[in-house]
Parts: sequence; C-alpha cells; structure tokens
Amino acid sequence: MMTDIQQKPMWRRLAVPLITGAIAGGLGSFAFLQLAEIDGGDGLGTSREIAGLVGVLYVLCGVAVLLGALNPAVGAKFLNVEDADELREQSRMLVYSGMATVLIGLALGLLALSGEGGFVAAEIGAIVAVASIIAASILSIAMQRHIDELQRALSNDAVASAFYLMAFFGGGWALLAHLDYVAPPAPLDWLTMFSATLLIGAFWQTARRGLMMRGPN
Repeated sequence: MMTDIQQKPMWRRLAVPLITGAIAGGLGSFAFLQLAEIDGGDGLGTSREIAGLVGVLYVLCGVAVLLGALNPAVGAKFLNVEDADELREQSRMLVYSGMATVLIGLALGLLALSGEGGFVAAEIGAIVAVASIIAASILSIAMQRHIDELQRALSNDAVASAFYLMAFFGGGWALLAHLDYVAPPAPLDWLTMFSATLLIGAFWQTARRGLMMRGPN
C-alpha cells in the first residue's frame, strides 16, 4: 500500500529558517556594530563595518552548520536537508565545513577591528587572522575526502561564480577608480568582496540546482 507524503505549504517550510536567520542575523549585526563603537568614537567607517557584517554572516552560517552536525534532530528543522539522517551521514564533512566557515568569519571580523582606526593591535589581528585562514584552508582540504560528486561540482561552480562576480564588481570598481570616478577600494574592501562573492556564489549554485527547498520545513 502506498502512503502519500503531505508536504507542508511553502510559507510554513520557509517560516522557521527565515525567522531564525533574521533574528540571529539581526542580533549578530547589532552586537558587532555596538562593539565597533565601544571606544566611544564615531564607528570604524563603512569599509570596516561592512567587512565585520560579512564576517558575522560567515560565523552565523558556520555555527548553524555545526549545530546541525552535532544535533541532527534540531538541525533538520532549519538546515537545507531531507531529514536528520542526512545530517548524521555527512556529520564529519559538515563539522569541517562549519569550522572553516566560522574561522573565515572570525578572521574577517577581527581584521575589521584591527590596525589603524580599530581597537585591536595590528600584530594580534595579523597573527590570529592568518592562523584562522590557514586552519580554514586545512579543514577545507580535509573536507574534500568526505564530499560526493554533486557536492564537488557545486563547490567548483560556486568558486567559478565567485570569480565572475569578483571580476565584475571588483574589476568594475577598480576600473572606475583608475579613471578617478570613485575612490579606490581599500585592501579590506578586496577581502570583503572575496568573502562575500564566495558566499553568494555558493547560495546561487545551490538555488540553481533546485536544492534550496528540500526538507520538511
């Protein structure tokens, strides 16, 4: 006898992840912006604040993945998976991915708070950021042994999308700056664009394959 599986309406499937993401993102962004003004000044400036917010987004995404890997029953409620068993099967890969994502976010956020105009010493920012990026790279390499062909193709396509986005936005900005139409991008702006375009590329390739609306939510 066949049993029909009733899918929840789309608005109910989106409600939990969207509301949870909005609350977490709002609180994280507010916390960083408050931290950025802890010295009583006028803030860190637009470049640093945008870099910090992108870093917060990375940290939140990484923490969500880690939570799903460590507690599949909870993670299945808001992550883009079929069920908790999928999280259990991919737990090692997800732990590596989540940790690497958190480390990249911490590196970018710390750089936004470091150096001239910040309130973290440049030496500390450099050491911690470089160590975080190296650790994230090692975790990303280790993760490759635990992904399937679809995930490998998605990863490659996400990197390719990020390259094209970077060429368009970063290259366009540099072109206009060379012609004195706009101010040139600061070094931190390039780091922010690298990070942001990679994240956008990953989401775009996931959506393009129709994988954004899986699961029971």
